[in-house]
Amino acid sequence: MEFRVEHVLRMNGLHNAQVLGGKAGLSNVIRGITIMEAPDIADWLKGGEMLLTSLYPILNYTEEEQRVFIQRLADKGVSALMIKNHRFVKNIPDVIVKTGEETALPIIQIPESIPYVDVLYPVMEELFNTQVMKLKYFKDVHDRFTSLSLTDAAGLEPIIATLQSLIGNPVALYDRNFACMIPDSLSAIPIEHEESDFESKKIFETKFPYFWRKTQILEPAVKTVDQVVVPIRTVNRIKVHLVITEAIKPLEELDFIAIENAATALSLELVKQFAVAEVEREYKNDIIDDLLAGKAQMLETVYHRANLIGWDLERSYAVLLFHVKGEFSSPDEKEIGKPQSLSMLKSKAFTYLHDAIRSNFFDGIMRSRSDMIILLLPVDPSKAKSKEWLTTTKKKARKIQESIHIKTKDMIVQVGIGSVAEKAMNVSGSYQEAQEALELGAMLFGDEAITAFSELGLFRLLCQFPDPKLLTSFIPAPLCKLVESKNAIKNDLIHTLDVFLQHNQNAAKAAQDLFVHYKTVMYRLERIKEITDMDFEDPEEMLETRVGLKILNLLKKDSFN
Repeated sequence: MEFRVEHVLRMNGLHNAQVLGGKAGLSNVIRGITIMEAPDIADWLKGGEMLLTSLYPILNYTEEEQRVFIQRLADKGVSALMIKNHRFVKNIPDVIVKTGEETALPIIQIPESIPYVDVLYPVMEELFNTQVMKLKYFKDVHDRFTSLSLTDAAGLEPIIATLQSLIGNPVALYDRNFACMIPDSLSAIPIEHEESDFESKKIFETKFPYFWRKTQILEPAVKTVDQVVVPIRTVNRIKVHLVITEAIKPLEELDFIAIENAATALSLELVKQFAVAEVEREYKNDIIDDLLAGKAQMLETVYHRANLIGWDLERSYAVLLFHVKGEFSSPDEKEIGKPQSLSMLKSKAFTYLHDAIRSNFFDGIMRSRSDMIILLLPVDPSKAKSKEWLTTTKKKARKIQESIHIKTKDMIVQVGIGSVAEKAMNVSGSYQEAQEALELGAMLFGDEAITAFSELGLFRLLCQFPDPKLLTSFIPAPLCKLVESKNAIKNDLIHTLDVFLQHNQNAAKAAQDLFVHYKTVMYRLERIKEITDMDFEDPEEMLETRVGLKILNLLKKDSFN
């Protein structure tokens, strides 16, 4: 418990002391006591002192000088001014009392019969006892949090629960983006959301920075209270926020002793978790690398290592590759005084992608390599041969791309999807397929393609030609006529033909896909017949035409235009 001005007034011999002004400051904490011997005493104060004086040092001050002097004492954080004025000053000036009232600095008059030592000694004894009590409390609290830190399965929750029991106020933990990690029991709405809005007022001296913000409690009654926000950094510079709400009582110095120890324990726990995660990540990466490389001679070792971390290698997996492209530039880059680090931007972009993949494929196994994230996605064997899992997977991949676009416009994510491997030991084949899907997808559909190997079909065969120009000889003559024609809507005709054949020559479905009227499709088909003399009833010719269209898409050249 803090030693305050009001406690001094209850001491023996001070019952007749009079509080002339500044009663609002009677709860001021006393951290020391001294006698005012000279008017420049304010230059030597640290804050929290109670001053004993006869007012002799400022006997010749004018009223304005006395007002400024008292104001300066208040600004220095003096706890109280205790005056025994009967010897040199008969009456305490009104300006001193008034200024004390205005600044909440207690102005206390003590009887002439009380020697200074009768105030000094008891106060110093109380201060000494308080310090001893604080040291004992610090040791007890330190021992409690140290024991938690030394426990293998401690985690963050026991630290938060211990702190909450010590300070008697709700405690919560938030991540660096102020997403709640460990909630408290309150229904609260912070009034200040950004860290830049927090107040940096210091009430107690601590080894860590802390800030104040306002929050509104909704239950049991709506009211506005203060919160203390403690940013905690770990060695990997990831920051979390310890948040204490003064919902039940104001925080005192002993509470900040507990908070300081809790902050240290949290930092150590986060460091421990980071170190364990790094070791585990490297361990997992080694297993994934062996699986992707298809090292058959190491299967038994891989099984053993996977069992240690609880991986089920008997499940079916498909490999997804998320390839990152981008200049990682910033709109602020050209602004003076706002230099951007390329590596920092790229790291941040990868963090966004990692979080997006984790939120959409929470049961997947991830591995980062240079500008790519590899995902081993568990697939239900009963759905592996159907298109259901692939459709769902592509939708999630598109969702990831959209979330990345919201976070940063400089980053492009391309996705390649391999086929389902019945067991994890066979994922090397799925990995190679995903690589091929990634490469062909970029070539055929652009940098943001989401391409499944199983849907590439004939493209896989066409891409095996060493010289892509040789493929032009396989484009049928009627299609060449269409490509070489000077018709103003040539591109629309080629696109309509492609969609028409994709829908097995169903003009109605082609019209829906093209978002045009049915008659428009029929008109375009008639124009194609006029230009090429194609026979849509000849299956052999239609097969050659479909292959030719795929070759055109693959080449992506304008040589026929």
